[in-house]
Amino acid sequence: MNLDWLQICAEGQTTPCVAPIQLAYLAALIIGVIVLAIIGRRSRDFTTAVLTLMPVAIAINIAVGSIAVALRLPIYLDSIGTVLVGALAGPWAGALTGILSNLIWSILPIPGGAGPVAAFFAPVAGVIGLMAGFWAGRGVFQLRSDDVRVGGFLALAAGILAAAVAFLVVQATVGIPDLAVEDPDTLLSNQTTFVLIAIGCVAVGVVVGWLLGRTVFDFQGPDPRIRTYMIGATAISAALLIFAVFRLLFGPTGYFSGVDGVNDDGTPDSFLFGWNLTGLSIADPAGLIAAVVLAVIVGVLVLAWARRGENARLFPVWVGGLTTGLVAAAISAPIAAGVFGGVTGGGTDALVALFRTLGLNVFQSAFAQGLTSDPLDKTISYTIVFAILGALPVTLRTMYSRGEATVVE
Repeated sequence: MNLDWLQICAEGQTTPCVAPIQLAYLAALIIGVIVLAIIGRRSRDFTTAVLTLMPVAIAINIAVGSIAVALRLPIYLDSIGTVLVGALAGPWAGALTGILSNLIWSILPIPGGAGPVAAFFAPVAGVIGLMAGFWAGRGVFQLRSDDVRVGGFLALAAGILAAAVAFLVVQATVGIPDLAVEDPDTLLSNQTTFVLIAIGCVAVGVVVGWLLGRTVFDFQGPDPRIRTYMIGATAISAALLIFAVFRLLFGPTGYFSGVDGVNDDGTPDSFLFGWNLTGLSIADPAGLIAAVVLAVIVGVLVLAWARRGENARLFPVWVGGLTTGLVAAAISAPIAAGVFGGVTGGGTDALVALFRTLGLNVFQSAFAQGLTSDPLDKTISYTIVFAILGALPVTLRTMYSRGEATVVE
């Protein structure tokens, strides 16, 4: 364990230490852990089986998260265990697992640990656990093609898409106000305008989702449209997921574009043996065309696959992961920008640096990075957990407080 950073900074000292206000923040986290443990105990979710599962889940979070940090991946993959516990044991156990994972990780001498970064993002991990339990309780891991609840997930996805389209329309027409100006009055005016635009886009999404939920997706009893819509939504979602992953890795500003074997100061980089992998990035328009073609191919293949049996059940899983990622991005951005200046030492720093070069300030860059990485990361994590839950025998599921009611059958 490395606890060198867990000391109060002297005057003028910045590392390795924590400021008094940061130490108070960490103390509040410890209190939060105690409160969550009490709530979970009273809710009767903390059975012996759950208490046995939590250390395993914490180990999964730290191990996979450390690998992601070591490889400088633009995603985290450090919440798989948290989502798993949330699904099997409820939101309180999931939240406690997430918080403990980050606190323990922060004191271990491994990539991403031995420092305050993981500890300060513990609240985000806690919220991820809460949302995993929330969505599991609403059937994201068990919905079938005859379940009327599918309509709610379709409406929610349509609302999110409508909000994104509204933002892109505003950007292409009216334009997004410049948030990098130095004049205080102009900056305040632009920030106010940006907030109003964001609220307006969210309002559009809420209205569209509500209207579709009351009309097109208002299923009553067994309805053959449910299966048809789920199949189509699964294929479209798979195509969008592949497109996002391809651009994040192989795009002109993607992961491989920054692996050039040289540090910022010009010295050789030992990462991946100093290999220059920038040749794997594909410049536009060729890169964009390749991403679209691959996404279409995958979408068609998934469409054929989803028509068989109950394979279309992945769509609600992806909606749960997407919304969890959006909430996580909204919470993590202020922490990344306010505490660490947008630089946390992980692969996502490259995305923050990219957005900074586009004229965004630290907070905006951290938020943009979160909106890029978090939804994709959580969608992948939910998919992995879905596969794990599907492989668990029924006798093992029933050992956990929520396992029988919230996982696939």
